[in-house]
Amino acid sequence: MYLAGKRELVLHRLLYIVSSGGVHNIKELAQQLDVSEGLVESMIDELARMGYLRLLNAKCGGDCKGCPVASTCAIGGSGRVWMLTEAGHKVAQPHLR
Repeated sequence: MYLAGKRELVLHRLLYIVSSGGVHNIKELAQQLDVSEGLVESMIDELARMGYLRLLNAKCGGDCKGCPVASTCAIGGSGRVWMLTEAGHKVAQPHLR
C-alpha cells in the first residue's frame, strides 16, 4: 500500500499503534494521534474497507479480564471489537517508529 499526504500518514500511525499490541479504545487513539474521536472512528472504518482491520463478532464492555477475544482484540471499548488483519500487520511494520 502506498499512501501519501497527512491523512494517509495518520492512517499509517494508527495502524502502527494498533499493531504494537494491547487493547486500545477510541478516546486513547484520538489522544495519541491528536485528532477527534470521530476522525478515529472514520479512519477505523476506512482501514476495515481496505482490509487492514476486521470487525469481530463480539461486543466490548470495556473490561478485558475474562473476555474470550482479549488476545486478538486491537480496538475495543466502543461497543465494537476490531482485529488487525495479516495485511494490516504487513503494512504497519514499515511505518516510521
